[in-house]
This record gives sequence, C-alpha cells and structure tokens, in this order.
Amino acid sequence: MKTNFVNNNVALGLAMLAATTLVAIAPSSAVARVLDGPKAETKAAPVSIREVGNLKFKVSVNQPVDSKIVVSIADDSNNKLYSGTLTKKEQLGRVYDFSQLADGKYVIEVAYGKEKVSQSFAIQTQVSRVVLARN
Repeated sequence: MKTNFVNNNVALGLAMLAATTLVAIAPSSAVARVLDGPKAETKAAPVSIREVGNLKFKVSVNQPVDSKIVVSIADDSNNKLYSGTLTKKEQLGRVYDFSQLADGKYVIEVAYGKEKVSQSFAIQTQVSRVVLARN
C-alpha cells in the first residue's frame, strides 16, 4: 500500500511537472497593427506602403521617380532606427521585416525630392493561454 502511495505521488509530480513545462512553452506571437492609413503630403503619391504579412511591410514605387528615395523607420520617441535608400531595382518593391523590433509604436517614412509618405503601426506581443491537460 505504501508503494502504491509513493507511485501515485511520483506520477502526480511528473504530471504536474509536464503540465508546468507545457504551459511555460505556450505559444506567443507578435502582430503589427496599422494605426492609420498612409499619409501623403502630396495629392498623387507615387509611393505605396502596405502590410504584406505579419510584421512585414512592402514599400514600392508606383510611378518611376528620378530622385533618391529614402526609407526611414523611427519609434514613437522619434529615434531613427533605420535609414536607407531604395535602388532602382528595389523601387519595384522592397519588404521590410519588423519581427526583431520590440513592442511599441513605429513610423515608416518614405521621402523623395521634397515629398514624404508615412505609415504608422504598432507591434504588440500576444500570449495565448490554454489548458493542455485535463483529467
């Protein structure tokens, strides 16, 4: 009888350990949520910024632009995290992956000549909590 009691406690302990381990590795995911539509400072913006996947945005040029196109990414404190230019080939479309950014609010800005287009978005991690084992 004592052996049965020990075996039951060991089995219960292992089950609790397994359940704790499973809950500890419960899935979490981050999503980008567009806060507002592209804001163009011109009436006919030749540049588009659109979400193409989870935490990915594509910058493309709808009409060829001869001037240099600068893409910048800043956080909500206006700290510039990235700044680079699009090559002629990349003007057809370049995807930016934001999966390594921390939760927060960000802005993508595309500048060409004297004109700018910007897109605001937020990254928020969501954790799913589920019961994985029941008796």
